[in-house]
Amino acid sequence: MFEGKSVSLRALEKEDLEILKEWRNSKHVRKSTREYKLLNMINQKNWFESIHQLNPPREIMFGILNKRKKLIGVTGLTYIDWKNRNSEISIYFSTNNWQTKSEAKEVINLILEYGFEELNLHRLYVEIFSLMKENIKLFSQLKFIKEGELREKIWRQNKWWDTIIFSKLSSEYKK
Repeated sequence: MFEGKSVSLRALEKEDLEILKEWRNSKHVRKSTREYKLLNMINQKNWFESIHQLNPPREIMFGILNKRKKLIGVTGLTYIDWKNRNSEISIYFSTNNWQTKSEAKEVINLILEYGFEELNLHRLYVEIFSLMKENIKLFSQLKFIKEGELREKIWRQNKWWDTIIFSKLSSEYKK
């Protein structure tokens, strides 16, 4: 378990899958993820099994717990490229407007610590849909560098949106 002041990260368990399905199907989570269909328990179980089969893993996911040890979200590293030592950060919480809460920054700092210090990764990045202004603000506040935009990459809310890539290098960590 990775401990912060107000949150901790733990391995995901099969018992978490039902609530994760509900969260991933919720409107506030779906608008910021690549999912294009509603998920069922078969999808959830297949995903859960797939993240535990590969060695080395392509994804390492954690449950986010609050001080009372209640599961409040999910974070992790996805699309891990071990040769080039980079990975995408994935994060979502069960509540709306989670980006404005101190727990969000703490979780991102814990995942940065894990990625850079434990796994010796070189670059951690996020791909943010331009409609997610609150995500852009959060990662900018955490001093992630904007690398560029992919024009009209995703279809949401009956229109095309750009995606924006932000990253942090290991040499920029803890500055």
